[in-house]
Amino acid sequence: MSSAAELWGGGNYELVAPRFAEIHDELVESLSPQPGERWLDVATGTGEVAARAARAGADVVGLDIAPRLLEQARSKSAEVEWVEGDAQALPFADGAFDVVSSSFGVIFAPDHETVAEEVARVCRGRLGLTVWRPNEGPHAIYAAFAGEEPTGPSADDWGREERLDELLGGAFELEYRERVWWLEAESPEQVWELMSIGAPLLKALVDGLEPERRAAFREAMVEYWSRFESADGVREPRHYLLVLGRRR
Repeated sequence: MSSAAELWGGGNYELVAPRFAEIHDELVESLSPQPGERWLDVATGTGEVAARAARAGADVVGLDIAPRLLEQARSKSAEVEWVEGDAQALPFADGAFDVVSSSFGVIFAPDHETVAEEVARVCRGRLGLTVWRPNEGPHAIYAAFAGEEPTGPSADDWGREERLDELLGGAFELEYRERVWWLEAESPEQVWELMSIGAPLLKALVDGLEPERRAAFREAMVEYWSRFESADGVREPRHYLLVLGRRR
């Protein structure tokens, strides 16, 4: 198993994925699935988007690099063809799909140019992505505890329109829709429990820290989430873009 597969399969992502239900609903609805259309969901994770597209009548393939996530996805839908594979080397012919989607998925591939080229190569019609806006709040804390300066491309780069234009604008006419998702819980401590177990990247960081450093990281993150606490609990806004494209 590749290191990327181990990383993404390491968290209990099934705890987090259902919280994105409204995002997945809007992504699929915005792409107007038609019966019989060929649809590829890249970095499908637990298969939330793929299953929705299949229920709408599309002929869907869901691809992910992590076998453990695909096991969970298979339990959601027998109508989807689940494929283990790398978003940077899609095992499909040129123009094989009418629709290609990815919800907070392709943004984490290490080689942005290659994954964008692959998405464009296999898509003959419509594109739909959700991408996080750059989030300096928690990411600055992550970087401080990771103990190394970030190098190379970041998933945050996908949250800038100018970068999206560079990556995909040559192949697609792009439309950007600003959106907000709310991370909600009863307390900052509950947010920590959810994210440190359910978010694969955060869990990998936590697991790699010595106990004393881990405790300090937890304290810093709980303090961060306490800024968004009210009498009703924690409600932190996370900004993202819904990106829609049509093949030129």
